[in-house]
Amino acid sequence: MVIDKPLYIKTFTAIILLGATLITLALLMAGCAGAGYNDRNEEMQKTAGECSGELDTDPFFCKDDIQDGTKSNSDILSKEQLEPVKTDIQLSRWKPMKLIIPAINLEYKVASDRHSYDPELTGNEPWKFSSEDYNNWIRVLMSLLNKGPVHYQFSALPGTQAGNVVIAGHSPSPWYHFYDLDSLSKGDEIFLETAGYRFVYRVQDLKIVDKYDWSPLFETDYPAITFQTCHPKDYAGYDHPERLMVRASLDEVYLLAE
Repeated sequence: MVIDKPLYIKTFTAIILLGATLITLALLMAGCAGAGYNDRNEEMQKTAGECSGELDTDPFFCKDDIQDGTKSNSDILSKEQLEPVKTDIQLSRWKPMKLIIPAINLEYKVASDRHSYDPELTGNEPWKFSSEDYNNWIRVLMSLLNKGPVHYQFSALPGTQAGNVVIAGHSPSPWYHFYDLDSLSKGDEIFLETAGYRFVYRVQDLKIVDKYDWSPLFETDYPAITFQTCHPKDYAGYDHPERLMVRASLDEVYLLAE
């Protein structure tokens, strides 16, 4: 004789299975910018932070600064179509950016995290933030990163002066923004278009660092751009143990036609 289970047991079992499924999906969907913050470990304040949940409704950041994150597929003007700039350029405020890397067929609008924290209140070094300030920054940052690459406000703006422009982006599923970044080679061109200029950088090197290592993002004594993404890109977990850093130096600047 088959004894049917009571309804409350079936319901309880279904809830447990649903909860386990949702947790699994959440782990699979989690991306990463840096490594996790733990206020019981002072060393963690020198790290990039662990992924947090998406925060689309936070009024702290300006929606106008969030790009759509999609590849724009616009025609890329050649050098012959642009006027080279010979004077010094020093931008004083953030402007919308477009990132183009022809070698890996990458073209994205770049957002800014400039509304994710107030430097006058917290300082401008996230690795030294308090636990509360750090976690607030990460929550907003992750919401932006889920949409596309993000320029860190603690880094330099593009220009001919010394400084390190830092842009972070997801490489793993389901975003794939920087998935092919590891395919770049020394000398490959990188275009960053903003404020009416195209800044042309050439790849110097690719480096794998520990997830707690911020040093490749610090200031440089020459005009540079650095990309940060998770490594390995096909890692089975949700908190990647390393970061891929791609460093390029400024080569030329062109004036974009209005």
